[in-house]
Formats: sequence, structure tokens, C-alpha cells
Amino acid sequence: MFAFLLVAAIAVALFAAYNFFHYVLFLLVSRPRDASLIGRELNEFEQRQLVEWAPRADDFLKHDDEQRTYDDVFGTYRDENANYSTCIFPRAAFSRPYEAQLLLLQVKDGMRLLDLGCGSGAAAYYLASRRNIEIVGVTNSPVQADIIRRKFARLGGRGRVIVTDFDSLDLPNESFDGIYSLESIGYTKNLDAWLERCWRMLRPGGRLLILTPGSLDHCRREVDYKSVTAFFDNWRYNFVGANLLVYKLRRLGFAPIRYRRLPFWAWGLTWNFLQHLVLWKYRLKMRTFVELEKIIWRTSKVFVFGNPYNTVLATKPAAMSAEAAEPGQIAEPDAKGLAAE
Repeated sequence: MFAFLLVAAIAVALFAAYNFFHYVLFLLVSRPRDASLIGRELNEFEQRQLVEWAPRADDFLKHDDEQRTYDDVFGTYRDENANYSTCIFPRAAFSRPYEAQLLLLQVKDGMRLLDLGCGSGAAAYYLASRRNIEIVGVTNSPVQADIIRRKFARLGGRGRVIVTDFDSLDLPNESFDGIYSLESIGYTKNLDAWLERCWRMLRPGGRLLILTPGSLDHCRREVDYKSVTAFFDNWRYNFVGANLLVYKLRRLGFAPIRYRRLPFWAWGLTWNFLQHLVLWKYRLKMRTFVELEKIIWRTSKVFVFGNPYNTVLATKPAAMSAEAAEPGQIAEPDAKGLAAE
């Protein structure tokens, strides 16, 4: 009897500790830090990735180097309750996953949101179920679009989905109160144009939220860069980190900009990531994850386990001067202005 009670107590303690771990991550992500000290310059590898890792035009609809489309990979098993994001941060391990995004975007009744790379619409449906808002989802997968349409039908017509490559998206200026991209920005073939389009579509005071795994801002060795290139070669996904995003967003005029980086050793332990890792490796048999141990073995452990999951939150200023209305027209802050940030 004592042994049973001891085992039960250990199980309860481990369960409580694991949920506390998730709650700490939730608090960190939902309270990002000021980005004034990062994004001032790019290192050699960040500069190279913008050229060498940019997805090509003929990658449209391709998921990997086996020429499978997104529907080939995901269409056969995803259901309406599944999410595509590898590491989202709910308050507890098994609770609703998109609470942090609701807080970060400050979603209120009457808002209009744009979901770039909406997947099966898990985030869009959650946000719309919590607030009386309108959401436009964008996906290049007809299978995903069918799933999200069924979800939106239950929202009374407050959501719609557009099937297109989001690099060709053309929607009216200042038509959204918030735009978010959950692990999809790495598929863009033109990062600058993608960010400028978000700037144009956001209303003054609107928020842009980007979640993206991986970063090269602390890559220091050629061998590490070449090693993790295997991920891009297979998956055609660019590791657009917080440093690179802040660098680009600041020059467009976004302010304030906030960010949070969680190292791989932390976000890789979340329940959602573990589920996806098993899925990628054993069900989809994606090459980069089947060979994950080999990649880690030949790559700096500091680089691998410190590689961050990035959350970047940028606001389009509510009031802008005439000369600052166009993207890229914001002057760099002087030393006094930087100190004030």
C-alpha cells in the first residue's frame, strides 16, 4: 500500500511540475521583452540565409525535397481539432493552446484579423470562439481550406479562407487590426515584400505577431551553418529568427517591437512539440527528423540546444508623420532615442 501511495504521489508531483513548466513558458511568451537591444546588425550567416535559403518560386505547394505537396503530407490525417504549430504555449500542458496569442494580439470584439498560413484553422477558430471578431485565413492547401471552412460555418459567417500562395496576396490597405503568422513566415520567398505587405494591410495601432522556430543569430561556425542547411534543403523552411525580424521590422517603422526567445531545451520539452516530433519522425518519416540525431551529433551542441523558438510582436504606430507613412521611411533612432526605448 505504501509503495502504491508513493508511486501515486510521484506521478501527481511530476504532473504538477510539468504543468507548472508549461505555465512558466506561457508567462514568458505572453509577456515579451523590449527589442531595442537586438536587431541592430546581422551576422554573416543571417545575411547568407537571406540569399541561400530563400525558397524558390517553383517551391509553391511543395512541402519537401521529395516533391510532396502539403496535401500529400497533411491531408490524409489532419482533423478539425489538430493544430500545425510545433510549439504553442498554453497555460497547462493539455489545455486550449492559443491563449497567449489572444493576449498578445489584444483581441477585442469587432476586430478584424488576418491569419497568414492558417493551417486547419485551429488558431483562427479559437480566437473567434473567444471574441466576436472577423478572421480571414490564408492557406495554399485546398484540403486545409475545406477543414477551416467547416469551422468558420459554425461562426455564423465571421470567417473566410483564401487559397493562395501568401506571397501573391493582395488585400486592401489598412484593412486589419491584427495580423499573425504562426510558424509560416519561413515559407516566404521574399521576406522584405512579405513584411511590407503586412505593414500596408495593418491599420495604425495594429499588431503583427510572428512565431517562428529556429534562428542563425548565434551561429558562429561554417560547419553548423552547413549542417542545419539540411533542414532547409528538405523542408524549404527558412529559420527567420528574432534578431533578423527585428532588424527588418524596425526599418519599416514598427514601434514598439517586443520579442521572446525560448531555447530548444525548453520548448522542445513541451507536450505539443513532443507530439509533433513523434509524428514527423515515425508517421511522416520526414528525412530531417529521421536523421535528427546525426544532424545534432555533427553540430555544436551549444548552437542546437540554445537555438530559440521566437515570438516577435510589432505594433504599427497609431500616429505617423506624412514622410513616415510609407514603409522604410523611418529614420534610425539616435543614441538619446535608443536610451529612451
